[in-house]
Amino acid sequence: MPTWIGCLALAEPGHVVVALRTGLHRFDTRSGALAFLAPVPFDPRRFAFNDGGCDPVGRFLAGTMLDPLDPAASDEGEAATPLWRYEGDDTWIGVTPAVETSNGLAWSPDGRTMYHSDTARKTVWRYDYDTATGAAENGRVFAEVKDGAGPDGAAVDADGFYLCAVFGGGCLLRFDPDGRLERRIAMPAKFVTMPAFGGSDLSTLFVTSASFPVPQAERAARPNEGALFAMEAPARGIATRRMSRHAASDPGRTRGAAFVGSRAQRA
Repeated sequence: MPTWIGCLALAEPGHVVVALRTGLHRFDTRSGALAFLAPVPFDPRRFAFNDGGCDPVGRFLAGTMLDPLDPAASDEGEAATPLWRYEGDDTWIGVTPAVETSNGLAWSPDGRTMYHSDTARKTVWRYDYDTATGAAENGRVFAEVKDGAGPDGAAVDADGFYLCAVFGGGCLLRFDPDGRLERRIAMPAKFVTMPAFGGSDLSTLFVTSASFPVPQAERAARPNEGALFAMEAPARGIATRRMSRHAASDPGRTRGAAFVGSRAQRA
């Protein structure tokens, strides 16, 4: 990608929608063509997209974080933004209160509960979710993750259990639908970032990790940091939803990436 990528969503076969620091784009995996869709709803000099994905009916949502490579980014104004829902054209809607490091986005099997976390606050929230409108309401604390830097990426399995990576904690935590910790899964890397289900029957759990927090001089002695892992999942996963609402259909758009004339509001 030409710039920082936060997350992506599957679109029609052969295409994905990618949330870049410069805006939302549609990427053709066969030709390599990248088409601009919409500007970002935040100041790209200070923020970048982080975790995101599609809701149970195909709406695309994504959250942000401050630029981790710029220590001064937090000194120039608000340090948080909401979780954003893309509404098509240049419109984004804020659907949650602002968070510093948006992570852990996932939905229950029936789609009626949305999970969302703030790594900086080490907290996972649960919202009542309306798949008809995309509204998230009645936010309340689902779990607090005190290990490491806090909760990172997450996924929900077919049993409705929330499985989150703990960045800097070297583990995955699996919570039941009531927020009780059901198990802790130790990982051979400290900076795990995201679990995802795969395999023909979604019974394989894939887990990504990061190497950037490890000093360069230590990386040779810690080869697992930054690696991809696979294991048998505690329960089968849920198939990832493709982006269906407001999916990119015009790959020829060339509008600029400035957030001018666009509408951003709290739902």
